[in-house]
Amino acid sequence: MKLSKSFYYTVDQSMVDEYKKMLDLMKIPYVIEAPVALLASGANEYSFVFPDMPGKLYAMVRKLFQADGKPYPQ
Repeated sequence: MKLSKSFYYTVDQSMVDEYKKMLDLMKIPYVIEAPVALLASGANEYSFVFPDMPGKLYAMVRKLFQADGKPYPQ
């Protein structure tokens, strides 16, 4: 089953493992997208992409990342 892409957060490469651990513990679905290697800006930034989810679950994700998610470009 393919994950729908609703919103995302961008994090530095050094933080990826920490966020993965927390999201896996909370059993929240996500995918990680690697940066585009050809772009100099953001070369170390990975995106955690999430599907549509209930408000309670979104609140948990929002608290973890300490910000609102950015809408995923269609």
